[in-house]
Amino acid sequence: MLAQLLAWWCRQIVSLVPDRLRRAGPPDGVIIAVDRLDDGSGNPGGAILVRRAGQERFAAPLHAGPNPAPGLTTVLRLPEGMVLCRDINLPLAAERDIASVVGFEMDRFTPFQPEEIFWSICGVRRDPARGLAMSLLITLRAPLEELLNGLAARNLRPAFVEAPAGRIPLSPRLGLAGRKLQSGLLGLVGLLALACIAIPPVRQQLALDAARSQIAGLQPVAHEAQGLRQRLNIAASGQSAIAAARSAGDTLQIVAALTAALPDGTYLTDLTLKSGDLTFDGASNNASRLIAILAGAPGFENPRFVAPVTRAINSQADLFSIQVTVAP
Repeated sequence: MLAQLLAWWCRQIVSLVPDRLRRAGPPDGVIIAVDRLDDGSGNPGGAILVRRAGQERFAAPLHAGPNPAPGLTTVLRLPEGMVLCRDINLPLAAERDIASVVGFEMDRFTPFQPEEIFWSICGVRRDPARGLAMSLLITLRAPLEELLNGLAARNLRPAFVEAPAGRIPLSPRLGLAGRKLQSGLLGLVGLLALACIAIPPVRQQLALDAARSQIAGLQPVAHEAQGLRQRLNIAASGQSAIAAARSAGDTLQIVAALTAALPDGTYLTDLTLKSGDLTFDGASNNASRLIAILAGAPGFENPRFVAPVTRAINSQADLFSIQVTVAP
């Protein structure tokens, strides 16, 4: 809780800094600039740069090593295409622990699991209309770990992956403080387990006997209530069926309205109408604009994506799955 409070306080303080000051140049450091993972000899190709006061200068070829300025922070600059950036949105309620929420929903934002990638979030900002807006940076873990092992052999250990949109921290090993915390938590769990075992079973038996007595006393009333509920359900079943049919609306009119709303270059592959919610899948040249179009279309409310938008294989079309509420 204290760490979350400090993180929130830091974000508030940073937001008060004028933009012209926040646009200061990048910090000094040693840059491992990799332009290719294999230079033909099984080693990565690139150069080692030193950045001071925003100016970068060539220090040595990458294969030469070692670190030319061991007192500076070492960062890794990967070839273009290895770091992916995506804009995402979260509810304002996630502001207390954004990293945990993003990690929990990583399979919704990307096709990868959190353990398959290095990732970070940057540019967090509050949007009254969309909640929390931010950028998600990811890079695959497997090829990067192989590269890091090779750099470590030359005493080059970067702390971050540097990209134009931000930085991705490279997960450190569990330190002494982390091991102490983990040991403390394990000890606490053990104490709680012993406390549970030490509770006299007689108290549980007494509570069970009291509950059985109460259940026996309430059984006649429960049987009567169950009979009344069955009769009410039978009487209301016909009315419920009629109301459900009316609430679903005219299917042909709904399909016609949807066809009129969707732009050219969009086609559907599946459509389902259930309890006033219309779910449809398809492909479009620009799936991201469909939400705004449906939000302004008459007869539809609350349009939202129910699955991540993906790009079709050997095609420029976006595959989407959208759900809207049909207006009564």
